Amino acid sequence: MTYLLGLTGGIASGKSTVSQVFKEKGIQVVDADRVARQVVEPGSPGLDQLVDYFGQEILTQDGGLDRKYLGDLIFRNSQAKEAVNRILHPLIRQSIQNQIKTAIGQDLDLLVLDIPLLYETGQADDYQAVMVVSLPYQDQVSRLMDRDGIDRDQALRKIQAQMSLEEKVKLADYVIDNSGSKEESRQQVEAWLDQKGFKNL
Repeated sequence: MTYLLGLTGGIASGKSTVSQVFKEKGIQVVDADRVARQVVEPGSPGLDQLVDYFGQEILTQDGGLDRKYLGDLIFRNSQAKEAVNRILHPLIRQSIQNQIKTAIGQDLDLLVLDIPLLYETGQADDYQAVMVVSLPYQDQVSRLMDRDGIDRDQALRKIQAQMSLEEKVKLADYVIDNSGSKEESRQQVEAWLDQKGFKNL
């Protein structure tokens, strides 16, 4: 039976670092952010539905999605955010479910589902366990400022737009403390794999 592990965290908590460790171990990872990009590619039903709702102004000159325009719109307007979620989340979930079925069909021992908004979108119960990548709040703020080249106020607004890491940690089955080095995070993932018996993937 394929063990399904949900992997999540907060913005700039280092989830992609942990996801990369799994990939380097030869473990298949479904990346929800990548799926989210695929469901709005030119010619996709997702992009067509967004255009139907928001109009042609959300498109770039070459017919792709203008992510910056849509991102700014969502940030300023909660109704727009709800509309985007209503349109895209079912498409993203369906794509993820298809990939889970494929993994089960291939009899994989472990499949990691890398989903930033796993708790916010009510998907925690879809998986055998949830692993949260965490770090102290001030470290999260600093990393986000460095990563995105934004000031403290902008970073705080982005962090506060999501469920807090503290809440996610309370709900988690497993927590990776990402406040140290990448090597320390790697060791925690390897310890989890050993503990669960996933040694020869």
